[in-house]
Amino acid sequence: MERTGITRQLLQSLVTSRLIEPARITETGRYLYDEQTVKAVSAYLRWRDLGYPQAEIRRMFRHRFQRQADASDSHQQERR
Repeated sequence: MERTGITRQLLQSLVTSRLIEPARITETGRYLYDEQTVKAVSAYLRWRDLGYPQAEIRRMFRHRFQRQADASDSHQQERR
C-alpha cells in the first residue's frame, strides 16, 4: 500500500482482522487493492491518529465501509 504509507505488518493486520480484503489476487499470490480499500485504510489511519480506541475504530470502520460493500452487493444482485 504505497499510497497510504502503511507497513506490511499493519496491512496484514487489517486483512487478518477482516477490515479490508484485496480486490484481486494475482496468479503469483500478490494482493492487489482498489481505490475503495485505499480510502478505507486512510480513514483507519486518520481515526487512529485522532486517538480513538481500537474497538471504536473497528466499529466505525465496519459501519462505514461494510455498509457500502453490502449495498453494492445487493445492487449487483438486483441487476441479475
